[in-house]
Parts: sequence; C-alpha cells; structure tokens
Amino acid sequence: MTLRTLVLFFFALSTQPFSHAVEPPFQPMSLEKIYALAVDQAPSLAIAQYRVQSAEAQSSEAAGALLPQLSLFGEWSENSVSYDGPLSAFYGDQTYPGERYGFRAKQTLFNMSSFRELQRREALSDLSESELAQAEIELLGQVVDGYLTVLVADGTVSQFQMESEALERQLEEAQALFARGLLPVTQVLETQARGEAVKADLIEAEGDAEIVREYLTELIGVRNFKLMPIAETVFLSTSVTTVEHAVSLALQNSPSVSAAKEGVQVAEYGVKREKGTFWPEVSLVITEQYSDVGFDNLTSPARNTESVAISVNYPLLQGGARVARIRGAWAEYYTAKQELEGVRRSVETQARSAWVRLNSADKRLAAAQQAVETLDVSVSATEKSVKAGTARITDVLFALAQQTRAKRDRALAEQQRVMAWLELELITGRAPRSLAPVLSDALLSQAAVTVMGGRK
Repeated sequence: MTLRTLVLFFFALSTQPFSHAVEPPFQPMSLEKIYALAVDQAPSLAIAQYRVQSAEAQSSEAAGALLPQLSLFGEWSENSVSYDGPLSAFYGDQTYPGERYGFRAKQTLFNMSSFRELQRREALSDLSESELAQAEIELLGQVVDGYLTVLVADGTVSQFQMESEALERQLEEAQALFARGLLPVTQVLETQARGEAVKADLIEAEGDAEIVREYLTELIGVRNFKLMPIAETVFLSTSVTTVEHAVSLALQNSPSVSAAKEGVQVAEYGVKREKGTFWPEVSLVITEQYSDVGFDNLTSPARNTESVAISVNYPLLQGGARVARIRGAWAEYYTAKQELEGVRRSVETQARSAWVRLNSADKRLAAAQQAVETLDVSVSATEKSVKAGTARITDVLFALAQQTRAKRDRALAEQQRVMAWLELELITGRAPRSLAPVLSDALLSQAAVTVMGGRK
C-alpha cells in the first residue's frame, strides 16, 4: 500500500461521523414512554392547552379595560378662508397651516358591568384548566386501552401461531400413523381442516393487530413501534375501601364536576354583568392639548388647553335590550345548574360502575387463570392419550382450540381488570401524570425489568 493510499484512507476515516458508525437498536417502549409521546403529540391535549392560554389572555383583556387608558392624538391641516359678498374684497382670501395634538388619560372609577365581566373571564380561565385536567384523564385512559389492546392482539396472534405449529406436528404424527394403518383417514382430514381454519384465524388476528396499532399510532404520532411485554400477573392495589368511599372521592376530585361548578359560576357572573348595565359608568378623564388652529376655520392664536373631568354615562332606554339580555343570562344560569346536576349523577354512576367492574374483573381473571391451567394439563394429557391409543386426534384438536380460547379470555380479563382499576383511580382523584409511571411499572414483566436495568 502506497503512502498516498494510506493518507487517503485515514482522511476518509476522519471525515466519517462516529455517531453513525453503529445504529442503535430499536428498543421496545413501556407504557410510561408511550404516554409521554401521547402527551407531546395528542391533538386533543394540545387543543385543551391552547384553550387555557386563550382563556388567560381574555381574562387579561378584561382586566385591562379597568386599568388606566392613555392615548395620544394629533392633527395637522392646511386651512383656507374665503369670503363672499361686499366684504370679500376687503378681507381677501387667507391660507394658513394648523396643528392640534395632545394626550388623553382615562381611569374607570365605577363600571359594574366591566367588573363583573372580569370575574366571568377569570371563572372561564378556571373552567379551561379543569377541562385540561379532564382531557389528561381521558388521554391516559385512551393510551392505556390502546396499549393493552395492542398487546392482547399481538398475544392472540402468538397463540394462533403456537396452535398452528402444534397442529402441524399433530398432522405429521397423524399422517405417520395413517401410513402404518393405525389411524383412519377421517382423523387425518379433520386435523388438516383444523389446521387450515387456524391459519385463517391467524390471518384475521394479524389484520386486527394492525388495525389496533393504527389507533395507538393516532395517539402517539409514531407508526413503527414495539411494546414491552406485560407481566403474566399484574399487581394493582387501590386505597378505595367501599363503593360509597369511591363516590365521595369522585364527587370531590373529579375535574368534570369542577368544570361544571365553574360553568355555573361563569353563568352567575353573566347575570351580574347584565345587571351591572343598570348602574352608571363613572370615569376620570384628563386631557392636555396644544392647538394652533382656529374655530370654524378662522385663525386664532396658538394655545394650550388642559381639562380634568368626571364623566358619567347612564343609558335610560335601549328598547328593552337590557331586559332581554338579563333573561337570556338567567336561562344560561339555569342551564348550567342542570348540567352540573347531570355531571354529578354521571360521575357517581362512573364511580359505582368502576368499583363493580373491578370486583367482577378480579373474579373473572381468577376463573380465566384457572381455566388456562386446567387446559394446559388437559392438552398434555390428551396428547399422551393419543400416543397411547386411548384418545382420538380430534380430542387433541378440541383441547388445543379450548386452550387458545382460554388464553385469549385470560388476556382480555387482565385488560378489563387494569382498565377498571385505572378508571377507579382516575375518577377518585389520582393525577394522570403521577399514575402513568406507577401503572407502567406494575405492567412490566420480569423480562422487561431486566432489559431496563432492574427498574422497580
């Protein structure tokens, strides 16, 4: 190798970015990571955050109307005067420039309507924050549901794949027994038919898995992702002791109830704002002006004018518009009161339903786990019985189908239990951003914990 070749070789190495020398492996993501992506990417949460900012801006705008107002004004003109009649020749035409400028300061001393509007805007700001909290709760529920649905769908695919592989082995054994005259052809055909049916189920399950992944993609904004497997047994505990305890906490902590209460307060301030229009408006106005232009377009010496005034405005008649606005404001107030009652009832129903679903899910999960364990033993025993000649191939096929169904039912029961626990925790006041890592850690399987470096 020549010296020039060596130099070019080392130069090429020096210009290569070392960061791209090894591509980092694509790491599976936990629920906590998926939720963090959803918080950054979900449009529903971004819209709720922008509404909070908009409400805060409108509140500041209403406050600004009650603060001192200062404005500058100015006018520069070219003026001309001409006279008609007998004196026109005596006075002649006149042309002269003019200017007028100054400033005007105004401070509202009393304006009940504007003050009530400020209170209404502040209540609207609080309302938007409660709606943001509710949006965060709904987002976590959607993310967890999507996360578990994808894992259940992937698990269903895996179960059908394992059943298909087991049926292929059974078909090979059946064909071998048939070749030796130890098995009728009908059992071989039954095994083959069941294998084809499972392959069709596998294709359908793979399609369903792709569909539910699209739903999760919509939430997190990432299409190609892998999820960490969840533990076979998920340990979740709750501090809620009774159903009445759950209802009490839900009514006290639910953001939707808070939003409905703030909606009532907004409507109440709307009524007070319209009543405030029956009060006079009083303002302090200070004006200072320099003027070098005449009155009625006649020349006049330059002058400075200062004015301090108390302005009072009280409308006497508006064609019944004020009364109509008050009636409308009262209607909105009573509507908000009914909405609050409806939200209270809905939240109470949700709390009671979540409590019942969690208890039912615990029992269903225990039953599903028992069914899986029983069918595992049944499949093994049936396979041994076939080899011993005391059972038929169709018995194995039936046991395998039941085993696949039982595993899928167990996965669905685990998903329902987690969702019921999550709903109960969220509706009784647990904050989504603190609840997400707790649930994520509880879902991690031992293999996932090992991958993450022993995180607990």
